[in-house]
Amino acid sequence: MERKLKEKKIKITPQRLELTRKLEELKNTHPSFNEIYKAMKATHPNVSRSTVHENLKLLVELGIIQNFHYKGEIHYEMNPEPHVNLAESSGTIRDIKNHEIRKHLEEIEKIIEKKEKIKIKTLLVIVE
Repeated sequence: MERKLKEKKIKITPQRLELTRKLEELKNTHPSFNEIYKAMKATHPNVSRSTVHENLKLLVELGIIQNFHYKGEIHYEMNPEPHVNLAESSGTIRDIKNHEIRKHLEEIEKIIEKKEKIKIKTLLVIVE
């Protein structure tokens, strides 16, 4: 993520650097905003909610990460490839990594873009 910020000529502040580290640590958990904020507070006690929010918003706008709403919370996705997220009863959200499923998702994207004339920015599938 840090490399992507540099490529886009975004200043690497200490808060952004720590945020990218936390996102890397949490990438397999699809963390909520509150989980990210709590992780940031553990190492940067003076960081504000608005700083975390604005930096997450910037990363989403730059296309470095994605966000999605699930059960009243915003969660963050670091995997840019089409895939299925499994929301388990424990509250954990994890990626299902399956080549066959990915091929089908890519076919779905093509059909939506060609037949429905919709330009897809993100294909997000959540299975409970």
